[in-house]
Amino acid sequence: MDNRSDLIKLDDEDVYMILYLCKVKGYRPNELMQEFRISRKSLDDLLAGHVRKNCYKGFNQIEKYLVETR
Repeated sequence: MDNRSDLIKLDDEDVYMILYLCKVKGYRPNELMQEFRISRKSLDDLLAGHVRKNCYKGFNQIEKYLVETR
C-alpha cells in the first residue's frame, strides 16, 4: 500500500500489540505484516518510531519501567 492507509486503520491498541509482539515476543516482520495487514514500509516506520510516536514513546516507557522493577 503506497498511500499508507494501512496505518490509519490501526488503533492505539493495535500499535501497542505490534510493538509488544515484535520487541518482547520476537515475532518476525512477515508474521506481523500478515496478521495486521500492513506494508513492510509501514511496519518498519512503526517499529522505528517514525510514525505513531506517542504509542512508541509510551511503549518504551512502560518497557523500561518493567525492566527496572524486576
